[in-house]
Amino acid sequence: MDTNSLKIVCYTGGTCGDLISALIDPTDSEFQNNTLMHSVDRQRLKKPHMFVNNEDKDQYIADISDCYLSIPSHDLDYHVLRGHKFISITVQDFSVAMWAAQRFKQLHRSHVWQEMQAKCGASTVEDYAQMLIDYSNMVAKHTNNVVQLEDILKGQAINSLENLGISIPNKNLYQSWLDLQNTQNIS
Repeated sequence: MDTNSLKIVCYTGGTCGDLISALIDPTDSEFQNNTLMHSVDRQRLKKPHMFVNNEDKDQYIADISDCYLSIPSHDLDYHVLRGHKFISITVQDFSVAMWAAQRFKQLHRSHVWQEMQAKCGASTVEDYAQMLIDYSNMVAKHTNNVVQLEDILKGQAINSLENLGISIPNKNLYQSWLDLQNTQNIS
């Protein structure tokens, strides 16, 4: 594979980016705590501060594109700087943003929530929900390849990806995820 075929899913925590990345390529993905998780190596760009510099990230992308068709990332600035094509997840409805913010807080250990607060300045779940909407408005300036979180929760993620020209190899994965969300009364 070459780096041009790699689909980068750049999103904010809680907005189902791991799901979208797994729908594109389910390799090394599994359900944990009602969500999809990827292998540790596949999700390194979810912690971009762990890289030495952008050249280190470039090498990571070159290497990982030999293994996967998609990767999740939280490093919007890097992708914009490098001119990468990426898919992002947006949200406009505040109640859906609250769902994502609460989901993020529930799915992560407290130190992850504290890291987010230090980096983004969101001190409450409501602040984080507003930050998700603000991010959505800002990311629209950098890509037209978006999947709306509202559509993910309505069962329309596959349609959204197919509208972007992406074929989904395992559509049952999405139904399993939706069933888990409904079972847990999260959505």
